[in-house]
Amino acid sequence: MKRKIFTYAIIAIFSILTLGCEKVSSNGKVELYLLDSYSTIGNHSQKIDETTAKTKANPLISYEDFISYDPDTYEFLLSDRAVKAINDEGYSVFGVAFAIKANGELVYTGYLWPSYSSATCDWAYIDPIATSFDNKMEVCLGYPGPMPGQAIPDKRNDPRIIKIFKRDHKLVK
Repeated sequence: MKRKIFTYAIIAIFSILTLGCEKVSSNGKVELYLLDSYSTIGNHSQKIDETTAKTKANPLISYEDFISYDPDTYEFLLSDRAVKAINDEGYSVFGVAFAIKANGELVYTGYLWPSYSSATCDWAYIDPIATSFDNKMEVCLGYPGPMPGQAIPDKRNDPRIIKIFKRDHKLVK
């Protein structure tokens, strides 16, 4: 009788462990990397061919430095350390390419594109200067704004990003 109960207990525990748990990586995170190399699509375009994007080895902004994300305004609230890392970068008027990764997978690319630039950008961008004022980093589409007929894929609320921020109670809602 004891052996039968023990066998059922083992089966029940095994079933709970294998079937009852959602498989979510405990180390899943969102990070911002600068790009080491990439190609653009078309002439006179900043559209990044994401299949060619290679990131630097270490993130510019680590997950710990993302305090929250607001999917309605596309704004990340950053730690002071992350803002300092952004401010320490030098910025060309043609921007510095970045990638947002979730769980180590590239989700989307864009540019750290300073607001003093007179050049236009037909891709996602972040104004690094605006980030300094209130620690909010807004991801926008097209600088100085989307041009008529311009198609920029909007991946800012990719489900992988939302899931990670929601899991860790960093999603503003």
